[in-house]
Amino acid sequence: MGWKAIDLVNGKADLIIQLSLEQQSDLRKAAQEIVASGQPLSNSIHQLQSIDALSETLRRAAHEVDSGRGIVILQGFPLAESSTAEIEAMFWLVGLHFGVPVSQSVMGERLGHVEDLSHIDPDARAYRSHWELGLHTDISDIVSFLCVRRAASGGTSRFASAIALHNEMLSSHLDALEILYRGFHWHRLGEQAEGESSITQHRVPLFSEHDGYVSCRYIRNYIREAAHDLGELTTKQEEALDLFDNLARSKKFCLEFMLEPGEAVVMNNLTTLHARTAFENGVNPADKRLLLRLWMMSHAPRPTRPEIEVFGTERAGGIAARENATPSFRRRASVE
Repeated sequence: MGWKAIDLVNGKADLIIQLSLEQQSDLRKAAQEIVASGQPLSNSIHQLQSIDALSETLRRAAHEVDSGRGIVILQGFPLAESSTAEIEAMFWLVGLHFGVPVSQSVMGERLGHVEDLSHIDPDARAYRSHWELGLHTDISDIVSFLCVRRAASGGTSRFASAIALHNEMLSSHLDALEILYRGFHWHRLGEQAEGESSITQHRVPLFSEHDGYVSCRYIRNYIREAAHDLGELTTKQEEALDLFDNLARSKKFCLEFMLEPGEAVVMNNLTTLHARTAFENGVNPADKRLLLRLWMMSHAPRPTRPEIEVFGTERAGGIAARENATPSFRRRASVE
């Protein structure tokens, strides 16, 4: 899992698993059946097991996410002439091979839309904005994005192996690595579960180890916000975080490419960081960026320490739903 961008000779192409025309047809047919049934996706337990060739491809992809590089790109989702509901069903069915979808925000959505809603809510959470996002992990075992539409400009994706960054710091920056292992308090930014405090009472380790498995959990803005309220973060802590960020976005470690319509990236959230550049939508609906997103609890979960949990949802991950709540918060710090 400790891959570096400079070692991927063909870049993005080294991560692609191409769905055949027959697999695409089978996937679309299965999705059409679910949409025609009128049942919500959350009721579907259809895992394409009857489609042997596609199931085998997805099992191979899931193994790569859980135990290989920690990232794959599934290419060939048949978007043309498919309705939005059919596209969502295709993505959901594929996701079920990797894990069980979990809530992505206080709204409780398990299949999310990543799109710019900042014109409606200037304080929208990062995935509902158009700002640049720094390299980070999400709050689940696995995250996947399916590109439905590109923006008129921008929106380039970035990825880095947290394991490669860990190994680099282990060999050259041990003092900083020790600080990251100790961890930081996180601000939950209004998405804490009922009865939970707005700031974690425990330190969340950026890097942690359990049974020989190293894992990463990191969103710098959540650390900054907690530090603002608690009045902490020493100069050495800031320097350690800056070092981590600078290494992560360096050309040695950071792989950058555009996710095209019909491509889905699937990542191990405990070993792989992701980000995107800022983007601008066009006036035409076809030029408005839209990704579908799944957060999933892996079928083959990585051994982890309980301290990495942020929102009180424990092994399941995700964020507990709350009635009449939206993922919005006032920003005091820059967006990550």
